[in-house]
Amino acid sequence: MTYENVTFSTSDGLVLKGWYIEPQNSSKPESNITVIVIHGQGSSKSFMLDHYGQELFDVGYRLLFFDSRYHGESPDAEFGLSYGINEVKDIRAAVDYAKAQPEVNGSHVILLAESMGAATTLFYTARYNDVAGIIVDSSWAMGDAMIEQLWPVVSGLPWFIFGQITVAMLESHYGFTFADISPAINATTITTPTFIVHGLADISISYDDADLIYDALPSSLLKEIWTYPGRGHVESYLEPNYFINIANFITTIFA
Repeated sequence: MTYENVTFSTSDGLVLKGWYIEPQNSSKPESNITVIVIHGQGSSKSFMLDHYGQELFDVGYRLLFFDSRYHGESPDAEFGLSYGINEVKDIRAAVDYAKAQPEVNGSHVILLAESMGAATTLFYTARYNDVAGIIVDSSWAMGDAMIEQLWPVVSGLPWFIFGQITVAMLESHYGFTFADISPAINATTITTPTFIVHGLADISISYDDADLIYDALPSSLLKEIWTYPGRGHVESYLEPNYFINIANFITTIFA
């Protein structure tokens, strides 16, 4: 892949680092499409390149991978992880950077994200609706239900008392509640074509969340949902038809 190390700044002054990858064949129609790939909590652009890069590159897209705040090569933020509240600014900066490139068709930008990145992408899209389409893999639907389900998996401690006390401390620190970070509520204002993916064996975030988000999206919207049996959290990319389904959806957007 022909790539360039790039940086771009967020509205709150963080300089994020990324990789900008030119399409392998500029004569293919897919080369007119730019896909921005967004990682989840505890992940990085390196992880996303390893798991998504080659297949997306082979289709022929232009690609932008970047490290969100508090991850990878990008700087830490004052309040650390904010579960999408401040990370929306990172996507804003990435979209602005991509659209500012002279070779990029600004009306043909796609966001592909997983886990917390997927939830953040839904928050972003509900606010701006300024990209051609989004692919969201393994997002939670309701923030309060997410943390209650995820707490015992991550900590090994019961939710009752231990989890409740910790979450109350986190909410005091962040200045928002986990109920505030609920993509299923924000999804009602999305007008951007949306492709939802979830593994049916996901024990971190239930596949029911995918249904909640899908149902919350406007009925008139171009939207699809794919669930994969036997796949856990952000494992659906291992399915042979995963990237085929994504490419078909993107093709439908521009048909």
